[in-house]
Amino acid sequence: MQNTLRYFLYQIRLNKKDGASYGQLKHFFKWKRSLEPGASSIKDEQPWITFDAIDILKANVNKNSKIFEYGGGGSTLFFVKRAGEVHTVEHDKEWFGVLSQIIKDKKYSNWEGSFVLPQKGDLVSNPDFGNPEHYSSADENSKGFNYKDYVSVIDKFSDNYFDFVLVDGRSRPACMAHSIPKLKKGGFLILDNSDRPYYREQLKAQLEKDFEVIIDKIGICPYSKPLPKTSIWRKK
Repeated sequence: MQNTLRYFLYQIRLNKKDGASYGQLKHFFKWKRSLEPGASSIKDEQPWITFDAIDILKANVNKNSKIFEYGGGGSTLFFVKRAGEVHTVEHDKEWFGVLSQIIKDKKYSNWEGSFVLPQKGDLVSNPDFGNPEHYSSADENSKGFNYKDYVSVIDKFSDNYFDFVLVDGRSRPACMAHSIPKLKKGGFLILDNSDRPYYREQLKAQLEKDFEVIIDKIGICPYSKPLPKTSIWRKK
């Protein structure tokens, strides 16, 4: 345990300039348990985002909440237990099948899942991964494909419909751009792995104008030794 604690404290010191703090020691035992053999986001029914971000969701998601997520997993199981309705779009066929079966076995009726493959062909020559209009992804397996249909699943809902949108899938700049009008006033936009600047650099002006920052820092995260960053904005 001492070695684990030393590593934990080292990571906080290493990332202090990016928002990590010793206040995150409150997450130490949860983090340690998440690294044990057999622990997983699915088994624990927990989002794979920072613990500080999870705490914000726990405090705000309720039975009236309407949620959309790009990329399903432990977050899906976390949401269906707490929210009124949950909509998930997933691009991985095998994983979508696993998740669908788990939800069926648990008899949740407030979930709608959409399986949407990427389309072959880039929409522009030499797509810019940070440009929402290119619908591209830096993922190696996504080269030569676009995610326009995947991203656009949320467009079937009216504007100001959702209380939460979690962006943790492919083509995240495009996912964010499509999500913004679909969020209610006071709704939360959650972006995982937001330490990758290109995810939001072309949406920076709109985020600053239309949202307030709730959390935007590197932090302790379950199932992960390196510290990632999760950002949450609330629509003004």
